[in-house]
Amino acid sequence: MLKSKGLWYLMMGGALAGWAFIVAGLVKPFEDEKLKKFWKQILLVWVLGHPLEMLLSMRIGRAAGVSPVKTAVKTMLFGFTWWLPLKLKVFK
Repeated sequence: MLKSKGLWYLMMGGALAGWAFIVAGLVKPFEDEKLKKFWKQILLVWVLGHPLEMLLSMRIGRAAGVSPVKTAVKTMLFGFTWWLPLKLKVFK
């Protein structure tokens, strides 16, 4: 299942949905306290997690022949849903 391109594309869509949720909360802050708390948790994970993943993704991107800029952009957008399938050779 981890070798399925469809799975990883679906997960990348989920990462983009996470960013859309973050932007929506920035544009029009949520009034519901539970939703606001969830938004803050997602924001924390995305904003801290994706840059920390650069430590792994740069090495993986370099080994796969992907430029550092492309690796950085894709890691920030998609996180592990981009670099892990690259490492597993699901994506060439």
